[in-house]
Amino acid sequence: MEVSEIIRIIVGAVILAYVGYCLLNQKVWVRGAIGLKSTVFAWGERADHPTIFMLHTITGMVLGIYMIANPFLW
Repeated sequence: MEVSEIIRIIVGAVILAYVGYCLLNQKVWVRGAIGLKSTVFAWGERADHPTIFMLHTITGMVLGIYMIANPFLW
């Protein structure tokens, strides 16, 4: 196993840890209320940001699983 594959597995595990934290605490890391130009970052509740929460959890889970499984599949 090469170093790049080990780094991918570690990054995938970190992404899955973030998704797990989001699911357990029902929070997601978002920008402030101003939008894309906001420089304020904070944890937002799932009820306040349902679309972003689902986007982060689904995308993070797919990406994390792919990054962990990819070295073993090819």
